[in-house]
Amino acid sequence: MKKLISLIVLASMLLSALITPLAALDLPLVQNFEMDETYVMGDANLDRSVDGKDALILKTAVAGVGEHKISDDACDFDADSALSAKDSYSMKLLLSGAKKSADFENGYQLYSLTIGGNDIHDYCIVLPEGTSEDSNIQFAYLNLMQYVEKATGFRIPMCYGTPITEKAIYFNHVDLNSELGQKMGVEGVKYEVKDGNLSIWGTYRGNGYAVFDILEKYVGIRFIANNATFIFKSRTVDIPEGLSVEYVPKITFRYAGQTYGGGDSVKYHYYPHRLNGSQLYQYDSPFYGTKTGPEFINAHSFGYYWAMGTGTMPDESFGTLSERYQYKHDSGILVDEYKWNPCATDPKVYNTIFSGLIDTTLMVMSWGRVYRFEEDLSAMSFSICDNQNYCTCRNCRKIAVTQKEGYSGLFVQMTNKACDDVQEYFPGCKLYMILYDHTIPATIKPHDKIILMYCGTGCDNHILGRDTCYEQGGQLNGSSNKTDLTALPAWGALCKETGAEIWFWVYAVTYHYYLIGCPNIPNIYYNLKWMFDNANVTGVYYEGGGRTYNFETMKAYLAVKMMWEPDMSYERFVSYAKEYLYMWYGDGYEELWEYIEMQTEAGDQCGTCFINNFDRPGDMYSYEYMGENYEYMRDLLESAYDKAKNHTQKTRIETLLVSCDFMGLSSLHTEWYLEGTEETKQLYMDRYLWMHNYIKNHNMSIFRDSIYVFPTEVNYEINPMIQFYEHGSRRVNVYP
Repeated sequence: MKKLISLIVLASMLLSALITPLAALDLPLVQNFEMDETYVMGDANLDRSVDGKDALILKTAVAGVGEHKISDDACDFDADSALSAKDSYSMKLLLSGAKKSADFENGYQLYSLTIGGNDIHDYCIVLPEGTSEDSNIQFAYLNLMQYVEKATGFRIPMCYGTPITEKAIYFNHVDLNSELGQKMGVEGVKYEVKDGNLSIWGTYRGNGYAVFDILEKYVGIRFIANNATFIFKSRTVDIPEGLSVEYVPKITFRYAGQTYGGGDSVKYHYYPHRLNGSQLYQYDSPFYGTKTGPEFINAHSFGYYWAMGTGTMPDESFGTLSERYQYKHDSGILVDEYKWNPCATDPKVYNTIFSGLIDTTLMVMSWGRVYRFEEDLSAMSFSICDNQNYCTCRNCRKIAVTQKEGYSGLFVQMTNKACDDVQEYFPGCKLYMILYDHTIPATIKPHDKIILMYCGTGCDNHILGRDTCYEQGGQLNGSSNKTDLTALPAWGALCKETGAEIWFWVYAVTYHYYLIGCPNIPNIYYNLKWMFDNANVTGVYYEGGGRTYNFETMKAYLAVKMMWEPDMSYERFVSYAKEYLYMWYGDGYEELWEYIEMQTEAGDQCGTCFINNFDRPGDMYSYEYMGENYEYMRDLLESAYDKAKNHTQKTRIETLLVSCDFMGLSSLHTEWYLEGTEETKQLYMDRYLWMHNYIKNHNMSIFRDSIYVFPTEVNYEINPMIQFYEHGSRRVNVYP
């Protein structure tokens, strides 16, 4: 007996040595969790009550008689993934009061999780011997362990080398230089279930990506915004035996600024969406997985490099970062991110900017930043400032205009030289440049070390790949997508020919008029799909900013899905949209998708091209369409509001109602109020007063800057569009 006890004690000591103290390794899950409320045990018809109807539906389903819509989750009392007489008996116990719904649940979103049919409680997580605490494997396992615990209540134990349970989840580090590593690359994902064991492989990022893939597909986790994570409710889920997934991302640079801000939200939303843009440089570590793209300065770097090259960088007392661009160098030129572009043919100017590039890179290195130039992960910005005020000297005009290279080709030529010169200092370094002028150069081609960021299209209303833009073009600068139909594929072909890369800067976000969502959500799919298929685009920068009033968080969510699944069908895109609408707003997701489609139609019928960055609501929406359909669109929102399950969802729909009322009342101000009946006047005033008070009481922003200020006084006599924004449109004869 004493010998047996000694063996038990020894085994216990060995087990304790194998299991890492988990509390010390936690990633605190501080985000808000929103739990799905899809079903209640026994509620077969999902009417939120349990009665004889549910018992009858279950009984007929078990007998295979008739056709009834039934919730399998709500009726699978014994959690065996099948409906049987045993479940019917449990239903009787529930209805008789002998059992309660809670008796069949465990208080968690996922009642039973199995791998190859084996219960998750029979598993441990196995990490390779010698796994460091700053490795991506460590990040991956912590996320798997903690999110599974959040969903199921069970914390999977972890050990190194040898499993401590019969079944295991194995994490494997793959050497990038190995045969498998070369196949997977930096971001390749590989996982499989064999003999009941789940195995995961990755080089720099693959282990983490695989975990988030598994969490989404099987555990029911959705990372929906920077402050919200949704968990679906399911009775039973099995990660099936024989599952085998291998995936290497086709889009090598993926970034979305909207809803993925700094701080801890990066851990909970940026990486779970498999975003890798180097803009979040503060998290560049093996733990999170190295990132891709330009380091330190994202774009518009010539002003900064000129300052470094001339030694005229101001100290911190000069002002904010944006203000520090605004000063004069020795020749009196204003160096500003938005106002200055250099001469691209003057050797002295080039030498100054290039020396600024080198000095800036060395400065950042001295801070401890790790560049991965030779691994093709890091790049340095070598970009024009944020305007098209190009140099008009004779030499620049000769190349750009006379020789028909365009200012695009002119700056590609300048960057080509820098690509050659920078290799002496930083071998393998790529240079990232912004392209506003989309002219196709006559002879100049991009260096194989260039990353070309093609910025935007001429029209955000019409879909790329279709010759549907109006002859008049956009309202701000007369542009349209007609040029991009040929220019974007041509640039893509040039990059493919030389080995350069072409990325795309997407301007889908609502920039300024926050009460008015840009009516072009389906365009996110069609535009990205077209450029992936036709223009060799392998990187996407989704512009962030704005507010969350008009599906802005969903737009970023959908763009991110497109970056990870560039081959998806439009039907899948819509399914992602509806799923998001369900998670964010509740059961009225079908009504909300119809509302979005009507918004899009209102944009299609506006009769113009528009640009999200600058154009006004009247340039984006047909007032006639909005006036005719306002009541129906509002009914859709009210129906969704009635179906919402909680206060948070209702509040989100209220902001949609505010936006709908603003556009509807602006469109019908004359018809309903100035020339309306007593009934329509009263309805107009009631809705306007509610809208006005809601904006005021909830401190909603109406514009990006302080140009337009929310009117503190209620004034029914002036059209809301003019009250809030002075003008609805830049076009002539547009109402109001």
